[in-house]
Amino acid sequence: MAESLSDEIYLPPLEPCLKGENVVLSWKLVASALNDPSGHRQSSRAVVDYLTDPLVQSFFTKPGSAFDPPADRSPHHANFVKKTAAIQVTPTRNEKYDINVIKEDALWLSKNARINEIAALRVVVIEFQSRPQSQLLGPLSNQDVANLREAAGASNAQTTNILPGFNTPSTVDVAEIQAKFEEPVSRKRRIFQAYLDECRYYAATNDYIFTLMLQESLPTSPITDASRTIRKSFLEAYGMSPKQPQKSPVDTPTKTFHALVTQYLNLLPDSIERSQTPINKAVQDRDLQLEAVHHQRLETFLTEALHRMVVVFQLLDLSSDVFVSDQIAQQWFSLLSAFGFVDELQMFPEGISDLMVPLQCLVCVISLSILNLPRMMAFFEGEVDLNTDDEYLASSTVLEHIHDALDNLGTLESTHAVPILFAWVPVVHSMSRSYQERVERRDAIQNEKAVENYDSTTQMIPSAGGRRNSAGSITTIDKRRYDDFLINKSLDRNSDAIQNLARVVMDVKNVYGVMAHMASFLGISNYAVFPASIGSRMRITFLDLLKATYVYTGYGAESLEALVLTLSGGQSYWDLSRPNNTLAQRDILTLALDDEAIIEGYFRHALNRFPYEFIPFLTLCRTFYCSQHLEENNHEVILRLLQKTPALTFTLPANFIDFQLANEEENANGFQFNNDFPLISPLPSRKRITAEDEPFVIPAGTYGRFLMDNEKIARVEYEHSALALLGKRLDANLLANRYNLALEELTAEGTAEVISLLATLIRMECLRTAASGESSSGPSETGLAIVAEASRALPRTRDVISVVSDTLDVLLDGRPESDGLAAIVACLQFLHAILPICPGRVWSYMSRCTILSKDGQSGQLAKLVGNLDLSGVQLELLTSAVRLFSSLIDSAMSSSVRRKTSVKTNSRQKQNYDVWLGVSDKIVTQISLSIVRAAMDVLESLSTWRLASGLDRFVLVGDVVPIMDKVICYTFSMDDINTKTFLMSALEPAAKYVIDSFLAPSAGSLRLQPLLLALLPATQPFRPTIFSNRAEAFVGQTKAVLKLVRSLVRIANYFDQPSNTIENQLFKATPFVARVSACHDAFRGPAVELLEALVISAGKSSGEPPSLLGYLGPQISRSFLQLLSTLDRPFNQAREVNAIWRFFSTIVRNRQQWMANCLLTGKTPRDAKNGNGKAADATSSSVLNSALERLSSIKKIDESETLAVLDFITSAQNFWPWTIFTLQKNTNFLSELRSFVRDLKPSALTSKTSVLQACNEARIAAYIAEIFAMQLFHYRQIGQATTFANELTRDLDYYLRDGVAVSGYNRGLHTNFARNFSNQYQGCTLDNFKRTLLAPRSLGVEFYYNLGFADKMLGFDSGWVGPRNSGFRSEMEKANANLSLVDAQINLYHAWEFLLLELSTCLPSNATLKKHSLQVAQQCLEANEESQSHDQVFERLAESRVNLALMLVQRVVDSAPSPGDITQLLTALWGTISSVSEPYAPENIAMYRTLLKLLYVTLRAQVRSLAQVDPANKKHGSDLAAASVAQIVLSILDKTVAKGFRTLVSLIHDSTPHISPSDIALLNAILQACLCIPGMDQCQTQVLNIMATHDAVQAAVSLYSWADKLADQGDPIYGELSLLFLLELSALPLVAEQLAADGLLNQITSANLAAYLGRANVKPFAESVGLQRCYSIWAKGIVPLLLNILTALGATIAPEVAYVLNQFPNLMQASVERFEPPDDSRRRPGERSDYITLLSVSEIHSLALMTRVLGALRANNARDVPAVEWDGQALLDSVVFWIERRRLLRERLVTLGPREAEWKGMPPSSERNRGGYENRLEEKVVEQLECVKLVLSEGLE
Repeated sequence: MAESLSDEIYLPPLEPCLKGENVVLSWKLVASALNDPSGHRQSSRAVVDYLTDPLVQSFFTKPGSAFDPPADRSPHHANFVKKTAAIQVTPTRNEKYDINVIKEDALWLSKNARINEIAALRVVVIEFQSRPQSQLLGPLSNQDVANLREAAGASNAQTTNILPGFNTPSTVDVAEIQAKFEEPVSRKRRIFQAYLDECRYYAATNDYIFTLMLQESLPTSPITDASRTIRKSFLEAYGMSPKQPQKSPVDTPTKTFHALVTQYLNLLPDSIERSQTPINKAVQDRDLQLEAVHHQRLETFLTEALHRMVVVFQLLDLSSDVFVSDQIAQQWFSLLSAFGFVDELQMFPEGISDLMVPLQCLVCVISLSILNLPRMMAFFEGEVDLNTDDEYLASSTVLEHIHDALDNLGTLESTHAVPILFAWVPVVHSMSRSYQERVERRDAIQNEKAVENYDSTTQMIPSAGGRRNSAGSITTIDKRRYDDFLINKSLDRNSDAIQNLARVVMDVKNVYGVMAHMASFLGISNYAVFPASIGSRMRITFLDLLKATYVYTGYGAESLEALVLTLSGGQSYWDLSRPNNTLAQRDILTLALDDEAIIEGYFRHALNRFPYEFIPFLTLCRTFYCSQHLEENNHEVILRLLQKTPALTFTLPANFIDFQLANEEENANGFQFNNDFPLISPLPSRKRITAEDEPFVIPAGTYGRFLMDNEKIARVEYEHSALALLGKRLDANLLANRYNLALEELTAEGTAEVISLLATLIRMECLRTAASGESSSGPSETGLAIVAEASRALPRTRDVISVVSDTLDVLLDGRPESDGLAAIVACLQFLHAILPICPGRVWSYMSRCTILSKDGQSGQLAKLVGNLDLSGVQLELLTSAVRLFSSLIDSAMSSSVRRKTSVKTNSRQKQNYDVWLGVSDKIVTQISLSIVRAAMDVLESLSTWRLASGLDRFVLVGDVVPIMDKVICYTFSMDDINTKTFLMSALEPAAKYVIDSFLAPSAGSLRLQPLLLALLPATQPFRPTIFSNRAEAFVGQTKAVLKLVRSLVRIANYFDQPSNTIENQLFKATPFVARVSACHDAFRGPAVELLEALVISAGKSSGEPPSLLGYLGPQISRSFLQLLSTLDRPFNQAREVNAIWRFFSTIVRNRQQWMANCLLTGKTPRDAKNGNGKAADATSSSVLNSALERLSSIKKIDESETLAVLDFITSAQNFWPWTIFTLQKNTNFLSELRSFVRDLKPSALTSKTSVLQACNEARIAAYIAEIFAMQLFHYRQIGQATTFANELTRDLDYYLRDGVAVSGYNRGLHTNFARNFSNQYQGCTLDNFKRTLLAPRSLGVEFYYNLGFADKMLGFDSGWVGPRNSGFRSEMEKANANLSLVDAQINLYHAWEFLLLELSTCLPSNATLKKHSLQVAQQCLEANEESQSHDQVFERLAESRVNLALMLVQRVVDSAPSPGDITQLLTALWGTISSVSEPYAPENIAMYRTLLKLLYVTLRAQVRSLAQVDPANKKHGSDLAAASVAQIVLSILDKTVAKGFRTLVSLIHDSTPHISPSDIALLNAILQACLCIPGMDQCQTQVLNIMATHDAVQAAVSLYSWADKLADQGDPIYGELSLLFLLELSALPLVAEQLAADGLLNQITSANLAAYLGRANVKPFAESVGLQRCYSIWAKGIVPLLLNILTALGATIAPEVAYVLNQFPNLMQASVERFEPPDDSRRRPGERSDYITLLSVSEIHSLALMTRVLGALRANNARDVPAVEWDGQALLDSVVFWIERRRLLRERLVTLGPREAEWKGMPPSSERNRGGYENRLEEKVVEQLECVKLVLSEGLE
């Protein structure tokens, strides 16, 4: 027994499927993937694995076995028990599913559908998983109806009128719908519907697979690697894989194909029988016995039969080299009677009636394929013989059976039977003719034999050898196997029956009309039933029928019409550009052109009758020229024939006698012209006007032949250009009063056909040029040649374009009937065809054409289609006009560069004529505005027009709506609208018209009605497996509407234009948008993008935004989110998945709290209210948990999806902090993120091989850093951050390498690209192609510059692509990729900044992290030194880097970093500072201030680190390091301090607004830090020289002198700052000496400030800020400065110091009185005691020192040193008082400034804590008081 095949792929384990973790790949999903026009879905791993699975392939090799009926001992039952066992699935009921219900439903379906348990179980699981779609596509609630009415601006009564087709007066509440949905009966009906869908799509998949195997490509998809893999696997499974690679399946033995045909024919009776079975007999469950279910069954099994018949046809088509077996023929023709019901299907609902034509066509073409007319005719002509004895032609019994079956068909009046009956005519006639010939030949031989016998009666000559012949043997030898059939049916001698049959099918049943009707559905038009490749082969069977019957019917109008439709398949001009994957060897047009019978029988006949019979030849030429596979020779043959037509047939004038008969002996009615005969001659009065015309004159002596004796219809051997003659006749039609016409004047129909031919010829040449990739070299040369040829005979001032334009004007001015409308259609198509090659001519003509409204006058288009009921030709006119308008908009966009710039060309390149010459922007603006107005009119009229079918509405909407969308996108997707060089300025008025039409407050709600109407069909289930072009039109119109509405919402956001009206309308329509997303996979992306734009728009409002969840309602929102949360499984297409994640992120970021809660917790508000757990607890099915699960395999998923998921998680963290707890529960994803970052290679290395990969990695790392930082922040709040932070420090290598330096920016690339681009496209810059913020953009080759638009706009230039793709296009790709990398690295920097600061907060004492911090700070400075660009982005980045470095260094300086590390940082910092050229310029000062702050902090750290070096352990290297530090410090003093101070003073004097006192204070701090560096005391001379060089001291003195004038609101702060600068310098003795020598003390006392200082109320707490500042100047500046100078010069300067002190007696006295005890009797009554401050203590400390020193000096030199009036003894007593009363001191001690306030809050130093101090401020004050006490004590010397 063979081992059973595994079903793990066909039906995976149930539990993951029921939990939503896995998706069962239904036949519907497989069919949709195989039918995907893009080919992306079929390339997914899931589809390829599924279709190459042996079990799945067995369902095809054994067709129908997927739904085998149940059997007693079937392995399916055991497998069912196994899959549903408790070990496989949780047996108890849970919140997601109940396995017992699943099992019961499967058994119920198995019983009612009569399928095995496994198939039933699979269907039940598929229904379970598709419930969100079912609910979304379910009935509308009364709330939905009310919302739609409000959105459409319609009342209840108006709804049906305004929204035709909207006839759902639903009165059911949401709760009722939900309750009914959950009922067991409803569930079972859905399961049965799912079963029917699976049957249908299983058959469709079977059809698609055979198409792939036999036609080498899928029906509507391009060839992909996946399709090749699937095809190869199936060929092997069928045993059809060619042994030689160069052979194709066509070489497969015919018997294999016929065996497969037998298999599928065996299945057809079952499908037909089931479709016809009454519902009460088909199913047992009474709940299913409904008419609706019966119709669903009927549609399903007819569709199933249809797809199986397609397979049969394809197999028969490829095995036509032999006749089918008698078994197949008998089997099929026995089935024919079963199809008698087909014609009755038109009475059924739409889905069923649509199957009538496909079934008719299939029955017909299969019958014709079985009859095999080409081989039959070849057999009767003796070209082939029967290969085997089992061919049906060898069986008289089968032939009789066929004949009887066709006799029965003839009585049934079945349409599909007519061509079959017609095909039987040549078969029987050939048999009968063969029989008659053989009978006659036999009779002749017998007569001859009788004569011979009579003549030889006298002598019998025996045979020399061999057997003797007899008369009986003669008849035996000549007998054929079909003779018995002829004899039995009395057809051997009587041909009347077959002649009657031929007469009936031709005259009564209109066989040619039937064939033409069927053929019109077998092409590539919108009404096409089958894929192009199959339809082409089906039409070939009709072509074979026409060839086989030609000998009986000959050339005629009906047969010709049938031939044309057979060749074209109903293809119109607009179908020429439709993709067609038919192989060249199977294309009907290619085969027909190579077929001598068709060419001679029809084409030559039409040529010989042209132009007497005008239409046929032109129609055939136009039809043949439409082939996309036309060989070069054939293509040239048709064109050459039109250029050199050998003869023409026409009617000579009745009175024409200027000829002579010729070749009378041949009796051929020949004649010869005696004189020249003009075909078109000017009237005598017009000869001068038409003198330039090229004459069409038949020269004298030309031979001709009369075709009829009594009429002068003649064929003349006159070689001419038919194209030129047609152009001339078109012109003559316009000017009939100027010419004598030998040829008849063209009718409206003839005019239409001529122009249509020209349009088709030119259009096909343009398409071929575009397909060959030669479009960049200029317009199609052949297309231009056709225009030139058609214009050859016209006057010099006219060409065929002007003739057609004038023709259109004439037609528009009249009142055209049907033929006239057809001519207008042809003219519009002609304009469309020449648009690519002569755009300037089209635009110029459109500016005066009356079809569009202009200058307030309505256009003719509205009048021509003004009826409520549009006829077919009116609809075609409307469609043609709209498509021309759409092409004009595309042309306006693509030509925007070409019209405005001149392109440099290589001298070797051919100089092309400027096809845009004379077209101004004004013309383009005028026409585009008229176009969008016309489009808006069409859109508004759509609801009132009554069209023949819904398909016409789909097509029209799909054509009109994109015009408006394109205008908006083209205008606002790139470039700056406010610049003078705006490329799209010509389209701007049109775009604004569209925007105002929808968004203006006066627009009203009616504008959206047509769009809502277009969306309504997409809210219902969509289950097509045929009519792929109709489905394409439906998909196209729905996507177009969604995109337009999305663009409107986005443009409102882009301009911040109030859009409340449309926003409110669209929110009310959101339930329908959600439903649309469930209708078809192609709608999901556009629907989600529309909702995303709507949510963003609402989120920008100042008030509470509308709730998306509220408008959707609980059930729709739940189903919608469940649908989206599948994330395009199982296909996993990155684009679809990313769009969904982006939508989720948008919801989380834009204040949609209820919807966000649903995403993050997996529960709707109602679920959360009714549940037991916390509302914020996330369920396992929440989107947040799905995101975490995806990140758990981050290394396996696509990078773009990784970015989208990380964006969602970071958004959730940032906007909903409580989600951090959910993230903390899932630690696995954090480990995976750390592992991912740990394994990243350096960006510089990756970017060498792939810039985009480096870009993605940097962006992913940025998101991960952000997640880590948020995790650390929340861990820190609960005190648990240390462990995670320590772990992270081991995974920071990537960030340490690439986190700071945005090194990806390629300045050379961008500079050269911009320069070269501007040189090539003069008048246009690269900035014109910058994307706007209209649409979200993603990293990649389209990131910054709009590459897609650039392709369209610059494709005319060969240098755009360049040889070997080395042109500007590749440069733009590189620029976009490089800017993507830069953007990613900037994001990486900011995230790394966030993470590093959080790490340093969590681990303040971690040595490794401190080292990392210094390293990063140094990297920041080095990166800034390598300045990338002057762009604002990089400037902001540089500032951010400096701020980060400052924060990092501030956090590290207190932890004693090593001198070497600090020195490296200082070196890098100084390099950065010194590179700033104009530090105090407005654009630089902000960052420079930060750099100076960082310099100060670094210098302080350097001081501290050098001070901690043990002198005993110093080495020679450390001395060198100290020397290098000293040199850096001297440079700082030179360039930053001295020069900077001088610059600042100058700017202050000039009242520069951006300079503040803090800048001086910062320089003072740096000066102080510099002078604290160990070893600076050895550099006093250098410091002195530096200050002298920059005249810094004089600048400080000047600033002090002017301080009162420069005071800010009375605050002379610059006086204090200047003295502080001098104070720091005076710490160096040499500098202090120089200061004294320069007369500093005199300048202090002589300045204006001295007067203020002398006032009595100068004190720390004075009433005015100016007096407070004066005290600071005294206490902080003058006093310590005097002390420093006195210390440096001693007795030399003592007199001057004493003199200065005595100049301020009030301040000297106040310094003592400030410390008097509270109960001092010396205090004057009413005077309050002062508070004590650290500054006042410092003041008395300095004064005590100076007075003590001056007193000592005075003792030796009383004459020169005056006494200082200062009561030291009283102060001593007061100081002792305060020292002894510490509690009272604390009460009086107050702070000045934030530093002292900080000290007051700090504990005292530990080593001094025994002093009983309570804080650091008290400690400092008491220490200084102790010093004052010590100084003033009597015993101190």
